[in-house]
Amino acid sequence: MTIDDIIQDLEQIRDARRPSENTAKRVGSALIEMLQYLNADTDEYLHKNKDDVMKGLLTLMKGAVVGDGKIHMNPDGSIICDNIRVNGSAIFDELVFNHQNVLEGDTYFTDKGIIDRVEALDDGTYRLTFRKEYDKDIISFHVNDILLGKVNNLDEAKTYYSFYCRITSVDTNANTATVTVYDDADVPGGKNYPPVAAARVIRWGNSTDTSRQSVWFVSSNDGRWLFLQGVNKPVLEDSDTGSNYAALFGLPKDINALHKLLENKQIDKNLPVLYAQTLLYQNLIQVDYTGAPQYQARDCGLWTKSRKYINGYDETAKGYYKDRVWWKGCYWECAVASSTESEPRYGNADWTCILGGSNMAINIYSTYGNFFPIDKDWQTDIVAEVWNAEMRLKKEELTKCTITWTRESSDEDGDTAWNAKHKSFTDLTLPISSTTDLPSTWTAGSKVGYRITIVFPDNSQIEESYSIAV
Repeated sequence: MTIDDIIQDLEQIRDARRPSENTAKRVGSALIEMLQYLNADTDEYLHKNKDDVMKGLLTLMKGAVVGDGKIHMNPDGSIICDNIRVNGSAIFDELVFNHQNVLEGDTYFTDKGIIDRVEALDDGTYRLTFRKEYDKDIISFHVNDILLGKVNNLDEAKTYYSFYCRITSVDTNANTATVTVYDDADVPGGKNYPPVAAARVIRWGNSTDTSRQSVWFVSSNDGRWLFLQGVNKPVLEDSDTGSNYAALFGLPKDINALHKLLENKQIDKNLPVLYAQTLLYQNLIQVDYTGAPQYQARDCGLWTKSRKYINGYDETAKGYYKDRVWWKGCYWECAVASSTESEPRYGNADWTCILGGSNMAINIYSTYGNFFPIDKDWQTDIVAEVWNAEMRLKKEELTKCTITWTRESSDEDGDTAWNAKHKSFTDLTLPISSTTDLPSTWTAGSKVGYRITIVFPDNSQIEESYSIAV
């Protein structure tokens, strides 16, 4: 009985015209035939209530729902499901992560392969057949490459073990490599294992080829990035004579190069550090714990008027700097954020003297000379020059200072009167007349001194005197 036979019977029932054709019986028979057909094994139609095989192309114009609704295949080409497990390789033209991408364990940036089959050879070596992830895929391992594999035990504690082996030969046509397994004493932890199928292995280093002895990897377990160089055996080297640790970012490992810093608490195992054997940088911005930028001192050599100096952000250098210059025996630091072309001097708010600023001195002299006659009248100016290292200060630069002149001689009463008269005199040049400013005892062979005292805003002071004698 075929579906065409059933259709023919139904058409006859439909077209019946003669009386007493027993239509009810014929309808019942047709229904029974239809049920028998539906229950019979046939390759022509899909069954709804038993396992079936579709040998032709099935087109679902509105998509499909699989199982209890956890898999949706949509007409727009998208598939929605809870998880995907791929035993072989998965090739994506585009991969988009929604919100976040999480990598567990250690992630290596190096040559890798997946072992499909392991054959133990008579000489104690192993032949590894590697999985082709696509049709033209071949392994990229070389002879003497050191392979590191980790096998997950898939237990509740997420334990795993590692194995190390060295490649002795490679057959790219068969996508195989022959390896020898390192002894227990030659691997970290003192225990090695043979390679196993389904393990993913990476190139850890190479026993002879220096161009293949480096590897980058990220360890989410240890919380650091590591760059290793010169890896020619499973166990890493770290001593005063050499180290495989070329760079580290993250939580510091207690390697030889950082051991003393960790031991002396200069760095903390719980705070990230950046370590490299060689570090080159163009722009470096240092901040404090609040995130505020810390300015770098920049020595600009001798001060020159043609150059602009700052204490702030340098757009050209892309960093925060406080410019420093040498000028007139002092070391100055720019104190303004915007550029300044003013000369570094005492009292100039654009500059702060950080070296030599306390080196103040007074040079004092008389414009009349050093010989004063008693047989005639004379006048002179006693001039006080104030020096900051090699820079002579101007009177207007000392406006915040207290300047006092006092006379000192054997005529105490006369000195008191003269000092009271000159109490408010604050000039650096003191005019002296032989008729009004000398003590009465001067002509008898006495001498007189005129002392200038300068008190600075920080209460430090300097003084110097000039003596006039017969």
